[in-house]
Amino acid sequence: MAEPLRSAPAQALATQMADELRLLDFDVVGVKRVQRGRVVGYVRREDLISGIVADHLRPIDADLIVGSDLAVPALLDRLSRHDMVFIGASGTVTGIVTRADLNKPLVRSYLFGLISLLEFHLGYWVSVDYPDDTWKAKLTTARLEATQERQRERTRRGQPLPLLQCLEIGDKHTLIVKSAPLRALLGFASRNQAEDVLGDAEHLRNNLAHSQYDLVSGRSWSELITLVQRIEQIIGTSDLEVERRAQQLATIDLGALW
Repeated sequence: MAEPLRSAPAQALATQMADELRLLDFDVVGVKRVQRGRVVGYVRREDLISGIVADHLRPIDADLIVGSDLAVPALLDRLSRHDMVFIGASGTVTGIVTRADLNKPLVRSYLFGLISLLEFHLGYWVSVDYPDDTWKAKLTTARLEATQERQRERTRRGQPLPLLQCLEIGDKHTLIVKSAPLRALLGFASRNQAEDVLGDAEHLRNNLAHSQYDLVSGRSWSELITLVQRIEQIIGTSDLEVERRAQQLATIDLGALW
């Protein structure tokens, strides 16, 4: 994901460097005092309006520096606090990652997998809270018919599935929102909160599936990162509850043996 960090001479004219950065479409550049020296800070293009580059030098704080092996969830946490981070080790800064880099394939793959996992968890809890396909009564006639048509199509292709597994993420979202116990179990404080979070997750999933370049799509990067972190929390909460119930059942079964 990282891009090599370009550097500007500390003594260069600020306005001249701003013009060069504009041509390169760079918003941030590292600063060096000598050509082969280390990066001593950075400047933002918007600041380069007078004097020399060194006049606008900003320090690279420790929280802005990450290792090249940082996992995506940890990177998202950093980018929730900063609009960029620098790649560095042993006092040397070599690369940069900005929020715009979240549009790259690596992050898209992670997000698509994360939402697929969320959809799996939602489907599981629908099966628990709506046994024997009682969920059908909670969907509109049109949505139920669409689900039944998907089931028939899978059967025609030789891939028969239970009707529940033919639900789309939007249908699972609806069923979770309509169930007070499931909303509470997954950590939603209200029906509106569940509606907003799951609706945004569905919207993000559609953007990924349709290969829309800009994942922000009408929202801010901070909002998108917060949404992804919320999805991770829901999955974590669901995992813990599934494990708790499995341990509870195992204890009951072992008790019966004695």
